[in-house]
Amino acid sequence: MRELRLYVMDGDEPAGRWRIVDRTVLEVAEGDVWVTVEGRPDDHWLAAGDSLTLMSGMRVWVSAGPHGATFAFGPLAVPAVRAAQAWWRPLVAWRDGRRHAAASLPT
Repeated sequence: MRELRLYVMDGDEPAGRWRIVDRTVLEVAEGDVWVTVEGRPDDHWLAAGDSLTLMSGMRVWVSAGPHGATFAFGPLAVPAVRAAQAWWRPLVAWRDGRRHAAASLPT
């Protein structure tokens, strides 16, 4: 079982700031989302169905387009257990069992 948190932002809400705890993906379910990563010059506009991979330690600002948006932070499509070599899998499985939330609550 996995916890799923959907975030819904209205178009007139201020941007929210998240600290990414573990490698994750931001997926847009509905509307348009603006994402900027602190310390990087580029911004990202994501539409429904788009996603953006975020790395541990990043601080990101997320805002909805003028008509609002629904998005979620979720795990990457390929869990580390499947990508790891056979001798490494027990450690990866143990680590995944102790995994923290992919992103902190907005600050």
